[in-house]
Amino acid sequence: TEMASSSGSWLSSCLVALMFLRLPLPLSGDADDYLLAPLGGTAELPCPIPLWPVTMPTVVTWLRSPSPDRSQVVHVFRDGRDREEGVMPEYKGRTALRRDPREGSVSLEIRHVRLEDRGLYQCEVQIGNLTRDGIVTLQVAVLGSDPYIHVKGYDAGWIQLVCRSAGWFPQPLAQWKDPQGRVLQPLSDVHVLEAGLFRIAVSSRVRDSTLGNVSCTVHNLALGQEKTTAMLIAAPSPGRISSSTVALAVILPVLGILIIVGIYLIWKQRRSKENLLSDHAKEKGNYIYRIKSRGQITKNIFFPLLHELAVTLDPDTAHPKLILSEDRRRVKLGERRQPVPDGPQRFDFVVSVLGAEYFTAGCHYWEVDVGDKTKWALGVCSESVSRKGKITATPANGHWLVRQSSEKEYEALTSPQTMLRLKEPPKCVGIFLDYEAGIISFYNVTSRSHIFTFTHTFSGPLRPFFEPCLHDGGKNTAPLIICSELQKSEPPTVRKPEEKGHANGDVTMNVNPSLFPPQALEIFPPRDMILPWPSDLAPALQGLKVPSF
Repeated sequence: TEMASSSGSWLSSCLVALMFLRLPLPLSGDADDYLLAPLGGTAELPCPIPLWPVTMPTVVTWLRSPSPDRSQVVHVFRDGRDREEGVMPEYKGRTALRRDPREGSVSLEIRHVRLEDRGLYQCEVQIGNLTRDGIVTLQVAVLGSDPYIHVKGYDAGWIQLVCRSAGWFPQPLAQWKDPQGRVLQPLSDVHVLEAGLFRIAVSSRVRDSTLGNVSCTVHNLALGQEKTTAMLIAAPSPGRISSSTVALAVILPVLGILIIVGIYLIWKQRRSKENLLSDHAKEKGNYIYRIKSRGQITKNIFFPLLHELAVTLDPDTAHPKLILSEDRRRVKLGERRQPVPDGPQRFDFVVSVLGAEYFTAGCHYWEVDVGDKTKWALGVCSESVSRKGKITATPANGHWLVRQSSEKEYEALTSPQTMLRLKEPPKCVGIFLDYEAGIISFYNVTSRSHIFTFTHTFSGPLRPFFEPCLHDGGKNTAPLIICSELQKSEPPTVRKPEEKGHANGDVTMNVNPSLFPPQALEIFPPRDMILPWPSDLAPALQGLKVPSF
């Protein structure tokens, strides 16, 4: 009995093996052989595993194989019916297993084919304890839109044409043909893949003497279909001027007029801006210095004669290595980071600090003593600038700065940077802001000369910016000092009461002649003026100083 049972099991296994060995085919299909299906249609993928007629597989599984290391289930047939357990959501309700018992074959039907369906599919067939698999490729083909022809231009007797079409897959082939059916050489052939479909633009050219239909044909080689559009080039009527000549005759004068008008408007705008700035400067009580080059006036410089603003430093914005004085008017770089809270307002990479003042309107002026420092950066920045990490200081990023990058090199941080040629290194830098006029100017206070001016339309609060920079090998350890601090330390300009001619407590002020317009020099001679004041006012005027440039 045991021998009969063993013999029966052996025979069953042989029969199962014979069912799989009907034809000597490889275990996997050739990826170069593919089944083509139209977009939105139905694809039927035959499983490349041969079966004997009337054979009923135990399990048939179709897998999608996007990569060698993982597979995804597309369809499962088990125990005589389709299953949806573990099937990819994209395929649920769109697949079915088709069997042909007479031919001994199975195939997968995919309805409503999408572009995403193209690729490799693996078929696994199990009969008894034996499993074989094969691979089949699905290719999705799409017929695009009708070609559209338009004239790109006219050049030395040639008409340049462009043929456009979209929505093709796979990549189509486009051809131009002349009226005699000869293929024209393309000037350019652009294919762009957008949302899984190809858009093409193919250009060519024909002689302006060409008569008849010039056609553009786009072929879908996978589908064996094509679309064609033709354009008729007709002969001009006798005595009629060509359209290209008419176009040139109209366009050229119009372009000339537009160029002249544009130049005039630009010139007028610049003149208006200069006049506006000039009037604005006079209203604010400023001087207008004119710089001449070879006898010609090249630039107007607005030199502020305003009371200095009492600018102070904001410790909450200072880099941890910066050391601020108690009165918050001096800043220098220390040797190590200080234990300060790291808030969102504090610089953590650039060794900078902002002024405590916010500017949203009006005119403001302050001075900063840079002494013999070899590196520094000063100016104005937007309140909203980034304080963390590396910062690119340009007007586009809300920075309007001038800096000294080495002992004799100065630059305005424009984009790209503007190198500045200064006759005399500044010891004290004056900064003038006119919010409404959109002006930020820098001056060499020592030589009473202009350094650089930014123009911009401001929006939002602005704040003073200070950066003492690194030590530069020990040559740049001096602090930046807001000049009001220096003025406090200077001796008063009031002479002692016991001086000759002022025995009754009269006070003398030094008045710099450059504070007055040229026409006023006759009234105010360029020397110290002696102004008698009542003796009871002398104590109240002690320390009074008139700013001078």
